[in-house]
Amino acid sequence: MQRIDFYFDPSCPFCWITSRWLLQVEKQRDLEITWRPFSLAIKNDELANDGSDASPHGQLHRDGHRIHRVIAAAAKQDASAIDLYSAFGRAFHVDGRDYDDTLIREVLGGAGLPADLAKAAEDTSWDAHLESEMQSALDAVGDDTGVPVIVFTDDDGERRGYFGPVLNAMPNEEEGLAIWDGLSTLAPVTSFYELKRTRPGGGPDTASTEGL
Repeated sequence: MQRIDFYFDPSCPFCWITSRWLLQVEKQRDLEITWRPFSLAIKNDELANDGSDASPHGQLHRDGHRIHRVIAAAAKQDASAIDLYSAFGRAFHVDGRDYDDTLIREVLGGAGLPADLAKAAEDTSWDAHLESEMQSALDAVGDDTGVPVIVFTDDDGERRGYFGPVLNAMPNEEEGLAIWDGLSTLAPVTSFYELKRTRPGGGPDTASTEGL
């Protein structure tokens, strides 16, 4: 069995596609996946919302951070982080919904969770936990990264991670397994550093994940 941590941010469409791919891979490969938060709003210093950040994605990342807080609070009560991330992500990335209070209440209700958990969206006491989770990814991958991040843990407990894979659309099953097998082969190779090519024009095809 391979043990991996997958770090996600609810705002990132590329991360969403990679998460759907990984769920499909999990059905065919012996994996133990821990789903962990990586707040882009924290990483990019965008939480202040005072105009000090220059990122055009600041508000989107702050909206995703509110979802992070809710998922963290729910996970503290033994709710499934991946199930909640999936429910929020389908609504946002596939159905085009906003990450607003109405959606938060709907997702919590659909999961049978207490409505009071919605208050966590504005509860900054969760931010220390979220920053610690993000740092655990950076410790394995390095500071020059975003999401998605996959971190492998070997039999000796050593963690080695990578940014990616970044997918522009959902691959078919054969392609998806080939991507995984290549990545897992490269993962323990200490000399391996990076593969990259220019991203094609246009946004990622999140609609390709419909039903997943």
